[in-house]
Amino acid sequence: MDVHGGRSRLAWSDLPSAVRSRIEELAGARIVEATTALGGFSPGLASTLTLADGRTVFAKAVATDTGPGSSELLRRERSNLERLGERPFASRMLAAHDDGDWVVVLFDHVPGHAPRPSDRAERARMIRAYEEVAASFTPSPIAAATFAEASDRSLDRWNEAAPGDPGVELDPWISANFDLVRTIASRWRDASAGDALVHGDLRADNMLLDGDTVTIVDWTEVCIGAPWVDWTLAVPSVCLFPGTPAPEDAFRESSLAAIAPPADVTSLVAAAAGYFLCSSALPVIPALPTLRDFQREQGLVAALWLQSRVEAGLA
Repeated sequence: MDVHGGRSRLAWSDLPSAVRSRIEELAGARIVEATTALGGFSPGLASTLTLADGRTVFAKAVATDTGPGSSELLRRERSNLERLGERPFASRMLAAHDDGDWVVVLFDHVPGHAPRPSDRAERARMIRAYEEVAASFTPSPIAAATFAEASDRSLDRWNEAAPGDPGVELDPWISANFDLVRTIASRWRDASAGDALVHGDLRADNMLLDGDTVTIVDWTEVCIGAPWVDWTLAVPSVCLFPGTPAPEDAFRESSLAAIAPPADVTSLVAAAAGYFLCSSALPVIPALPTLRDFQREQGLVAALWLQSRVEAGLA
């Protein structure tokens, strides 16, 4: 399962000439080379741009009709980064443009690659980044919606489902224990509460590893909750990589597991399993053709993890 590429990016040549010209104005030089980023699921432009004067920047650009909600997401990221300012771990914004249709944001180019969870050393550095971010951003340095508010009803999918539904039937244990799963998941709002800044989408493909330095990108979903929320939500994607530990073992590789109340973690895992599995059964989004597969694979890992925690008495 390739968790690092939605394969739906716009290329530099796909942009209207006026947008390319505006990006060159923002960058302060002509673009001589553009390399499309492999990671992530946004349908917009996400490219490393080499400038005629030798500098390199990273650009995101998306139009209103590029994909569902994509332009609003980039506007939200711009706003979040403006409020955060220059912080450890956060990508640095250089310039932005918004004409009501096309939204463009330029960032410092960060060398490196997404950490590979199957590599023990890279997984350890990635996990340390979750711990460092939680320590640095507790309490949150900015005001934001709570995790419960930001998630709205997206983690209530079991309440909207019923036995026999496609998302429920994807996992036999979930299907056989549906009422219990729904009850456990129902506490996710209280379980996830806290005063830490939560990235909200902190998978490996939203990190860049350069030696021992980690830079975190895509600050679209920031909110406030428990400091262990990001790591808990990341575990299902981490465990998609060959050679990684079982979900519970992977979770406990982080010191964040020691501060997370067991029943609260289990509740969030149950709710996340509902989101992933029920979402994966929805129609494919043409602009994001691999998203449903990615949701299904994460949902199956989350379901396996939930089963192990319930059977271990951690619910």
